[in-house]
Amino acid sequence: MAKNLRTGSPLAARTRQTIQVEDLTGGIDLRRSPTLVDPARAQRLKNWTIGEPGALTVEPGYTQVSAAAFGSTRAQGGARVYVGGTAFTLMAYDGQVFRPTDAWVRGAAVYSTVSSVNNVFFPYDRDLVMVLDGSNRPRFSTNGTNWFLSGTDAPSSKATLSTLSTGGLSSGEFEVAYSYKHRGTAHESNISSGSTITITASSGAIAATASPSTDPKVDAIVWYAKHKLPDGETVFRKVSSGAASTTTITSSAWTAATEAPTNHDVPPSSLKFGVSWKSRWWAAFNNRLHFTELFQPQSWPALFFIDIPFTKGDSITAILPLGDTLIVRGQSGAYLVIGQTSLDFEVRPSQAAEGGAFGPRASVAVSQAEVHISADGVDRFDGAADGSLEDDIQVAWLDMTKNSASTSLDNVAAIYDPLSQTIRIAVPRVFPTGARGEWILNLDRTRDNSGVPAWTTTDRDVAFYMRWDGNEPTAGNRGRMFFVPNSTVGQVYEILDRTSENAATNSSNVTAEYRGSALSLGLHRARVLDLHVEYEPHGGAASAETVIDGVSMGSVPLTIGSGLYTYGAASATYGTALYGGASRKKAYTTLPLNAEGRTIVLNLTYTGSERFKVFGYTYTILPEPSPRQAGE
Repeated sequence: MAKNLRTGSPLAARTRQTIQVEDLTGGIDLRRSPTLVDPARAQRLKNWTIGEPGALTVEPGYTQVSAAAFGSTRAQGGARVYVGGTAFTLMAYDGQVFRPTDAWVRGAAVYSTVSSVNNVFFPYDRDLVMVLDGSNRPRFSTNGTNWFLSGTDAPSSKATLSTLSTGGLSSGEFEVAYSYKHRGTAHESNISSGSTITITASSGAIAATASPSTDPKVDAIVWYAKHKLPDGETVFRKVSSGAASTTTITSSAWTAATEAPTNHDVPPSSLKFGVSWKSRWWAAFNNRLHFTELFQPQSWPALFFIDIPFTKGDSITAILPLGDTLIVRGQSGAYLVIGQTSLDFEVRPSQAAEGGAFGPRASVAVSQAEVHISADGVDRFDGAADGSLEDDIQVAWLDMTKNSASTSLDNVAAIYDPLSQTIRIAVPRVFPTGARGEWILNLDRTRDNSGVPAWTTTDRDVAFYMRWDGNEPTAGNRGRMFFVPNSTVGQVYEILDRTSENAATNSSNVTAEYRGSALSLGLHRARVLDLHVEYEPHGGAASAETVIDGVSMGSVPLTIGSGLYTYGAASATYGTALYGGASRKKAYTTLPLNAEGRTIVLNLTYTGSERFKVFGYTYTILPEPSPRQAGE
């Protein structure tokens, strides 16, 4: 029996060994046990960016750009608008709409009849922008300064008619009606009720007088008529148009003229948010999706709506165009409005898109797909099926949805930045702190991870984002991104791009925190002797805390320098070793005698205003030669 027994070689030798982590940019993984987390990934990445593989870099900072506070309440909405070749910004605060300058000088309110408590949205197309607040009838503008009621009420009074003896009208019964028109947008109201008059002579004319409109945008009256008897005409057709409230009808040569509008109804007052798609405008209220007449953004026919048959008492929370599909989401499901043309639509339940969206700002187009954020998680919809993006942060997502009020979740906002290939999601609670912040998904690093999503977090208080992503007339403006905080400070901040070396949060130091994976030694205990951290010199302060088997070995400050020397600086005297500096250095610290165990976790903290970089770290260990033959 003994001849079959063999001793095994020890898995560790009583010599110094190193455990090296060369890449820290794999993103957060909260799903796996810390000992199973890949060394490139982390348990926590707050205010770090992973856009540069191999270098964990402090997230670019932000700076206040508004000259003064916009108000003392939470911002209700804002957007960068591109109308008629002009770019401008609109902001809603405390029931007022502002058109700040590009330097973010607020100025006086340009419009004030909006809800002071509801979220406000500014959908736009090439010709006009509207303000929707869910309470008031929408208003529109073509320049962001002058605002008018969307749609035009039909005349409430009939035309006053009288006959004239001189004219080219034949005898018989005529009926006359009129509409109001805004020549700036070429929009007409529905026509008035018809007034009838009979010409008994063989020829004559009709003098018509209309009641003037009280709508200040109305600057023309369009006249329509039909020859009821003996010609038997049944359709009102256009006779003339002009600014005067009176006209004389002398000819009946209108048989081929334009028909009078009868479905130019004004929009409902309850519209909450909307989009422009397939040459129509679409807007939502509860589970009803209203849409306009073709090429008529101010004409909302009363019967032009779709009641989306959501279950669970759901209502429409977000709508987003994606090619030939309009994605309509509730809190827990989706329907697709599919349109091959602008005239033919089909409504289908989305069998493969299971998730909904928290609110209108929680659905965003990303390349040729849509990313939507709901209580179920963060999902990517490609037109056919959902793909989960939050698996590795599901613990944090569950914590947020269970511990946040529904009113807070309704305001979750997202934005896609194609320049940095990131999706930023502003949420009311970031695990594990429980404070407001952002989840950031880096799509470039996700691709490097073979499709495994790469997440980081920040501690920024964001209500919603605004990105200048259109035809900007001023060089350097395109691609700028701003956010408005959820608090009542009333300011606007610009998020600096990744080319900036500034990591300050509005001139204050940022605190960046990294908690790595648990480096596991298996059954072997080891004495952890020291720590080496490779970094790029920067101003600020850094500290490292080593946690062994869940016990902290204390926080140790690391010397990280004050940045690279530049030519001409007093400290860079020509001919000394200081000249030029060094872009890559190593910090070293020993660990206390009680630093012994089976798992090692590094907590790294940087506090400062520069984009400090960490390239990797290494622990030196002295393992025991074989597992201990006793329980603990």
